[in-house]
Amino acid sequence: MFDLDQEVAKAHQSVTEIESQARAIEARIRKIDGAGPLLSARGYGRPVDTAAISKGLTLRSLIAVKDPQLASYLGIGTDAHIRQEEEREARRLRAQALGMETEKLRQRNEAARQEREARAAQPSGVRGYRAF
Repeated sequence: MFDLDQEVAKAHQSVTEIESQARAIEARIRKIDGAGPLLSARGYGRPVDTAAISKGLTLRSLIAVKDPQLASYLGIGTDAHIRQEEEREARRLRAQALGMETEKLRQRNEAARQEREARAAQPSGVRGYRAF
């Protein structure tokens, strides 16, 4: 038998859950600098329009870069965060290699300085000659 009160309660519960989820998603998007104003208006009880987000290149890019987990959840994920991480790692490795090269040069310069000082400390008549 049809129970209107039960159907109304179910519908209300469903709308409330959708609204709660949409607000949580919007709150997370608004935490991203510059993303809040780019969100489109949404009616009460309606889900976040992921199609509108994916059409907005700026909003989609901001979410993909700043919150890759949310982007995946919304179905708008890209590999931008992976590329950024790879670029950071490449910069770190270049800096490490440069540091190692600098250390080698420092050691060579130090050895050359010590050699010069050792030669300068020898008496002037003895430099480079052996006595027989």
